[in-house]
Amino acid sequence: MNESDPPPKAVFYQTLAAIPPGHFTSYGRIASLCGVHVRQVQAWLRTLPRDSGLPWFRIINSQRKITEHSGAVTQYKNLAAEGLLPNSKGLFPKDRYWPDCLDKN
Repeated sequence: MNESDPPPKAVFYQTLAAIPPGHFTSYGRIASLCGVHVRQVQAWLRTLPRDSGLPWFRIINSQRKITEHSGAVTQYKNLAAEGLLPNSKGLFPKDRYWPDCLDKN
């Protein structure tokens, strides 16, 4: 990272904000996009200010499922409100996985 690069946390916030409504990504994918370890993404999500307005709920696990945590019910409701519903196995639709879904357009 050179002096003109934004700090990793700022890149994370920008990347999180860029996930479009009705789409999701995984913890690992956003970590890769931000150049950090997945544990760093998880730490930033835990400390995300509640009033940030950032769509934290659009990050799910690599199996395309919601990870069990205290906000899982809220996460499910927020995704459902955007039209994202899991199938009978709890998997969210692969064609809504961001940014990979952009390659198909």
